[in-house]
Amino acid sequence: MKFKSKLTSVELRQQAIKKTLTIKLKKMKNNVRKYLRDAQGRANEGFVNADGFFDDDLSFTAGDDFMGANGDSMPAAAPTSQPYIIQIANTGGAVSSFDVLGSYEYINNAGFAAGSLTIGNVTISSAVPNVTYQQMLYQFMNNPFSVGLTYIQSASSTQLLETLSVQTKDANGNLAQKPLVPTVDPYQQQTTVLAMRYGYRIDGYTKVIINQILASTTVKLYMYPADNINLARGLSGRAVSKDYSSPGIVRSQTVKIAG
Repeated sequence: MKFKSKLTSVELRQQAIKKTLTIKLKKMKNNVRKYLRDAQGRANEGFVNADGFFDDDLSFTAGDDFMGANGDSMPAAAPTSQPYIIQIANTGGAVSSFDVLGSYEYINNAGFAAGSLTIGNVTISSAVPNVTYQQMLYQFMNNPFSVGLTYIQSASSTQLLETLSVQTKDANGNLAQKPLVPTVDPYQQQTTVLAMRYGYRIDGYTKVIINQILASTTVKLYMYPADNINLARGLSGRAVSKDYSSPGIVRSQTVKIAG
């Protein structure tokens, strides 16, 4: 009888262990389901298309995860992305391969006046109130960010179709460049705006090169950040990377994830 009592005690412990493992397994399955739901939601409402500027050969400009270095998904309460707006005004003839940004190269250019940069007949300025283009360049040098959506505006529909190229490099000399080809949405009715859902990083080395600025034409670039880095956040114990949700100005495409 004594042996039987000990055996029953062992069985009870085994049952308790089995119950605990079952609960943990169930919780794990729920976490996996939640992850898959979140992944599908991000695919359906994704801020960046699958073919962004995050290819393996450009990995020195981007981390493993678009949502941030910690790999966490975007929190539900992420603030809505607000754009950095840059205006490029050409008062002369057509100009080819024109650089925008490139903070390290242009920040001290002699063409700056009142915070706007003039090169030849082209003036680059900020279209954000109380912020100059030169101040933007200073910020981009110190607070790199990911662009999730680039919105182009111009009175010239031909200008909207000019290819952009994102060029960046690393201090070890590696150079990378990728074209961003504008594509008109077949359902789009506006002729003065165009949205490009390419993902790319902006830091002090990054330039956006406009293939051609047409004569006597003005174009605005709206760069909506998907996340940015601000080291000052770490002083209050917060993560230095901050995510932003889609501004919702472009209709999402539904993407089905198998499984």
